[in-house]
Amino acid sequence: MLKKAAVIFLGFIMLLTLTACPDKEQSDQQKNMEKIPNTMYKASNELEQIITLLGGPMFSGRDSIEQMKNEQLQMLLETTQKYTTGTYDKEQILPSGGTEKGEQQQKEGSKSEKQGEENAQGEEQDNTKENGKKNEEGQGEEMQQEKGNDSSSEKDKGGQEKATEQNIEKENSGEKVDSQKPESEENKSFQYEDSLFGIPQWHDDNWKMIKVLTDGMHFTWNNLQPELIKKGVSQTQIENFNKALAALSQNVSAKNIMAAQNSAFELSQVLADFYSYYKTDIPAELPRITSGVTGIHFSVKQNDWAKAQELANQLQQEFAKLKAGAEDNQNHIFQMLELSINDLCSAVYNQDSVLVIIRTNLVNSNIRELESKLSQKQE
Repeated sequence: MLKKAAVIFLGFIMLLTLTACPDKEQSDQQKNMEKIPNTMYKASNELEQIITLLGGPMFSGRDSIEQMKNEQLQMLLETTQKYTTGTYDKEQILPSGGTEKGEQQQKEGSKSEKQGEENAQGEEQDNTKENGKKNEEGQGEEMQQEKGNDSSSEKDKGGQEKATEQNIEKENSGEKVDSQKPESEENKSFQYEDSLFGIPQWHDDNWKMIKVLTDGMHFTWNNLQPELIKKGVSQTQIENFNKALAALSQNVSAKNIMAAQNSAFELSQVLADFYSYYKTDIPAELPRITSGVTGIHFSVKQNDWAKAQELANQLQQEFAKLKAGAEDNQNHIFQMLELSINDLCSAVYNQDSVLVIIRTNLVNSNIRELESKLSQKQE
């Protein structure tokens, strides 16, 4: 009996130790997880805003996208209701085929015609008396105007001759002659016809907001750089980020939209690589996929389909790595992400710019949802 009791007791202890091992392994894994610096998140947030303002995709979750859609529908419904009530409610159709408003206008018109005839008769008599005086005064004024015109024309000729002489002197001395161009041509705003839900992405103040965010990124980058050096990020990657950020500032100052888009995309690529130095529950492939989506969006806007297809191939490779390393790649959110990436690549291969714009935003929305779920798991 004692032997049986001892065997049962030992078996019970072994069972407890075996069941406790997975929990211990999970706790050890959580302890080994690293925290990404807040300055890294700040840099990502600033860059995402810049990308969106430059006509790129949005980086919002499904709740924000749904709210934006509802607000746009509400605004369109209000404008439609104002139009219909303004054209049909006030003008009630009469049996005769006209409208109440039309009959009132006809009555008012007949009254005004009668009054106009009476006033015209009285005015004709007064005008005959005043015409004689005006003719005499007009002859004197014409003589004075002719003298003034002669003197002003001489002054204009003298001013033009002086201006041309000054310009010739400047050209001979090597100075540039100021050529005034219309402000509308120099500061021509960049616009996109296609956008998600038909909401205009480009406004007159976009360049100003982009400049504020770009200038702020220099301060954020200066704060983040020591953290990355301590983490072991290579000097080449740091230099790449420095060059891309400097190029972005220059292109924003010059208001060169395509060059600014390319610089923002390069920044997103380097920043995505920085995330791979930190071990977290959010896989390193997700930032790279987000960067690839940005590149595809900008390439299609620039009508560079060859580059867009190249980035689509890289996007599928990154997702294959993500799927292979994911613990649960069959959950609903993960499947939505997989389907949206496949649909995006299909639109790129078919060179369908309308679907590309919709699906880049869709992929980013699914990435947000997946990141949110993984962050909750980490907590």
